[in-house]
Amino acid sequence: GTPPPPPVPKQPLTAVAYCYVNAPRSGHVTGTSKLEEASKRPGVVWAKPLVRPGVDVVGPEAGLPTWLCDLFVTGQSAKKALAFLQDLEKEDLVPIRK
Repeated sequence: GTPPPPPVPKQPLTAVAYCYVNAPRSGHVTGTSKLEEASKRPGVVWAKPLVRPGVDVVGPEAGLPTWLCDLFVTGQSAKKALAFLQDLEKEDLVPIRK
């Protein structure tokens, strides 16, 4: 027969937040080392670059923004995970020079 499914916890085991970060402006990607450092922090499941250093990216002022990176984090609650993700976004993990 078919084995029974695993038990479902009454409360979530962890909360997560996930997003693709868009370029805030058009310009030239100067590096991804800040993103690599962020990927080593507690609570960061992954911080994957979607662009390489040296490429030109598009910001919202010039069209559909380029995706810079893929972020996935955990937190003690959904609100804390989202706040952590938003704080990471503010850190300019993929710097862009005009």
